[in-house]
Amino acid sequence: MILKKIHAAFIFFLIISVSILIMIIPTFFTKGISRVSLNKEVNLPLLMNDEKDIKLLFFGYSGCRDICTPRLYSIDEFYKTLDTETRKRVGVEFLDISIPLDKTLPLRFAQFFNPDFKGIYLPQTRLRDYTKAFDVFFSQSLIDETEYDHTANLYLMKKTPGKKELRYVYSAYPYDYQQISQDIKDLINE
Repeated sequence: MILKKIHAAFIFFLIISVSILIMIIPTFFTKGISRVSLNKEVNLPLLMNDEKDIKLLFFGYSGCRDICTPRLYSIDEFYKTLDTETRKRVGVEFLDISIPLDKTLPLRFAQFFNPDFKGIYLPQTRLRDYTKAFDVFFSQSLIDETEYDHTANLYLMKKTPGKKELRYVYSAYPYDYQQISQDIKDLINE
């Protein structure tokens, strides 16, 4: 009986350790690499469906306190620094990985940070397509089933007639907003 309890405790410890390593190890391999430039076409129907042709995208889940809240707050602070003309062309989209029962929750969560932010509910049938296209890792937390472990990259996309392209991925936090601002200016001037 004691041996079974020790075995169960060891397995639990092992699962927790592996989960933590999955989230931490990529940090060591991306040290110094905070921005990746791409020209990857992404034809997903729920993205970039308004007049704005440049978007910052962030994947997370509504109610996330540890990762999403500080990052969305900092994205909002950055967004407020953009001039009016730039904000007419640039938007922010928050994509919820948690499939909440209330489909309006992603929008309400995103707009808590800024009324101009768009929150996108991803139905279970589409979630895999979106997370795969952006290489988003996520899993339900082993410690608290109401939370998710997930990557926290920021993505910059550009829409041109008939085409939606992923142009940059920012992985290091805090995000380099000076670089992101320059990338946005470059995309506007293309």
